[in-house]
Amino acid sequence: MMNNEALTFAPDACLYEGIVSHVRSGAVEHRLAYRVTSMLLPLDKLDEINQRSRLFSVNHFNLISFHEADYIGPGFDSLQDYLEHLVEASGEFSEEANRPTRFTALTFPRVLGRSFNPLTLFFCCDQENNLKAILYQVSNTFGERFHYIYALTNEERNLSQGQRLRHEGKKIFYVSPFLDIEGKYNFSIRLPHEKLSYQITLSGQQPSSLMASFTAQKKAFTTRNLTLTFVRLIQSGWKILAAIHLEALKLWRKGAPFHKRPPVPSEQVSSLHRSRLGKGLHQ
Repeated sequence: MMNNEALTFAPDACLYEGIVSHVRSGAVEHRLAYRVTSMLLPLDKLDEINQRSRLFSVNHFNLISFHEADYIGPGFDSLQDYLEHLVEASGEFSEEANRPTRFTALTFPRVLGRSFNPLTLFFCCDQENNLKAILYQVSNTFGERFHYIYALTNEERNLSQGQRLRHEGKKIFYVSPFLDIEGKYNFSIRLPHEKLSYQITLSGQQPSSLMASFTAQKKAFTTRNLTLTFVRLIQSGWKILAAIHLEALKLWRKGAPFHKRPPVPSEQVSSLHRSRLGKGLHQ
């Protein structure tokens, strides 16, 4: 169903508790699932969010914290400036007046000063909170990162909350020695609301394909909820790294092909395109 108004996205800070799963199919089959807690943080509200709980800090050490430096490339001091740079570098918004300037991060926070984010999503809006694009920041265990951006079509900007966005693009960044650099990503995402879900399928891999997903339920950003989920937040950051290396060992023992790490792409961001399947719009 189409709306007469543009798709607005102006969330408050919150937690999303749910399940991350990875399913490898084909000649080498493998499954992995674990519980995590992620945070949704509007960047223009960080100063106010910083005051909400004694357990949480922005750009300073705490039991739970968010540090802009974890997401910024060389030569930048501000995450806001860096994201605006990536949007411009993508070439998706030729006119400066149309570029998104408000960003909301979906990410794993630092816990006791440590974190690892294989994937962070930035929802990119204009000053009227109209959703314009989604920026995916992908990181590997070698400290490298790359970005994929999807600019919504005019039709998609009139979606109602709860409908899915579907888009696709070429894989050009090394994320695992057990995944070929060649391949195609297919993204399917239901925007964060009371529930959140996204799925990323990597096809074109020989001899296997991979599907990763995150399905979660919204929780209020309160000291009580931060306290209740503290152990899970530890697992969200530390357990991910441990799980990645343990699962790599299992894949190696199963005979999965090993691929050498190529140089990082010279460009910082690559564009995704609307999925051809079902015109990209699904309930």
